[in-house]
Amino acid sequence: MNKVNRIILVIIDDVRSDQFFTMIDQGLLPTFKKLMQNGLYSKNCVTDFPSITYPTQVSTITGTYTGDYKNELCHGVPTFNWMGRDFSPPLLRSYGSNKLEIYKMNQDLGTNCQTMPEMIKEGNKTSITQYINRGTNYFFPENKRKLIFFYLVINYWKNVKRLIEYANSIVIHKLLSNFKNPKKFFDTKEPPICSLLWFMSSDILMHRYGSKSQIYRLNLMHIDKVIGKMIHELDRLGYLDDTAIAITSDHGNYDAKDFGNLQNNLKNLGLDQYHKNHEGNLNIGEFGGVGFFYLKGNLYREDKNQWGYPTLDELKNFGPKQKNLTNELFKVKGSTLIYYRDNENSTHKGQIFLKRKIKGKNSFIEGKLEYRGSGKDMKTRYIFENGQKDVFGYFDDNHASKIVDGRFHKISEWLEHTYHLDYPLYPDLLVRHFKNPRSADLILSTQGDIVYNIAHGKQKRKTLYKHDIGTQESTIVPLLISGSEDIPRKEIKFCKITDIVPTLLGLLGQKSHESVIGKNLINK
Repeated sequence: MNKVNRIILVIIDDVRSDQFFTMIDQGLLPTFKKLMQNGLYSKNCVTDFPSITYPTQVSTITGTYTGDYKNELCHGVPTFNWMGRDFSPPLLRSYGSNKLEIYKMNQDLGTNCQTMPEMIKEGNKTSITQYINRGTNYFFPENKRKLIFFYLVINYWKNVKRLIEYANSIVIHKLLSNFKNPKKFFDTKEPPICSLLWFMSSDILMHRYGSKSQIYRLNLMHIDKVIGKMIHELDRLGYLDDTAIAITSDHGNYDAKDFGNLQNNLKNLGLDQYHKNHEGNLNIGEFGGVGFFYLKGNLYREDKNQWGYPTLDELKNFGPKQKNLTNELFKVKGSTLIYYRDNENSTHKGQIFLKRKIKGKNSFIEGKLEYRGSGKDMKTRYIFENGQKDVFGYFDDNHASKIVDGRFHKISEWLEHTYHLDYPLYPDLLVRHFKNPRSADLILSTQGDIVYNIAHGKQKRKTLYKHDIGTQESTIVPLLISGSEDIPRKEIKFCKITDIVPTLLGLLGQKSHESVIGKNLINK
């Protein structure tokens, strides 16, 4: 009989793996250290592309990635802010600016994937401040009024110490209430078999003060403390021995050096920002260190009011000034990389074009990704011209260079050969991202020196503390799975966030949905 009867998945927003394990080594996170010593852990868990709260948390909770969500087994959330072109005028989705739109995320996932609670057919399931909660029986905040109150308290409370205490403690208080008095929250007296928790305070404080600040570190220490309280109470109630607790994050972070301004660039390129009452030919979904450019083209347009997808010819002769955006956007301050798709792509076959600007020169390194298949069976290859350096720098690494061989490879092979480098898993993750019809047409990336703080064309609160680029600081997160003695004590050298769902379900003795791309780490 399987000893694990309950699972708790904790996502602590915005935590870099290197900082997390350094604080453990310094003795600052005693609860997490104990969990690490008494379970499995990985210092190299690779998150999704882009390394932004959504879609990374979506991928963690569904165990799959984004893609052609109408035609393949995957989810439908490409970024935090995206454009839906199957609407006229186009839909501008924002899970941040309009907090009530966060409720639509469960709908936006699509029907070709399931959340972990949906995969568990029986038992009570709860979600505490985690909005990706399809399949749960209880959710806090319980209604939109409470959500607005909770959001205002968390984001605008000026007393930072009180903010930390409230934001973190309420998560654990609500969860323990579910265990102590389940009949109050569910139809039966059984405590939840599956619990989803999200600590968002770390992300709020990181964007305000940076991850190297004392207040950010104190907050992680407080989260360690309340998790310790949770473990103590579960033990007292007699549930700890049969509960698996997973601790992870959605993305890391980095410190930029300066802010950029796009206005002159957009004017010189003849790019006109779309607004609700202004047609325009461009929507910048979001741009921190990575910019997502939606461009009005003619491909697949059904009527004159609908935004089509731009063809390759249009991208290279775009707008009234007929500018080649695949070259000219490199004039944006700090820009280094450009990605864009072929207009002949399908669900099962296609290619993504890559460009890197050579520092100090007006020339580029070019490459492309080709893919075959879909879902867990998709394979990709990464190719570039002979004699050139490659866009991601894999060829300079002895281990990674072995997989840059002109052949098609599965996600597991890319993980094994690139987890230790910048842009880990990108030959697979970029393809999945561009398959989503909600994804941008052209993606422009800096290396994190310059940030722009734009969402749907509007300037947001300026902060130099961001997350989205492909460096290790932003893409590698910690993972601990502990609690029950049924969990082996071992280090996992490398893994990916989609491995968490099949591992937890495996401990429960249950099967994952067919869309799940991750692997059970217990058997690794």
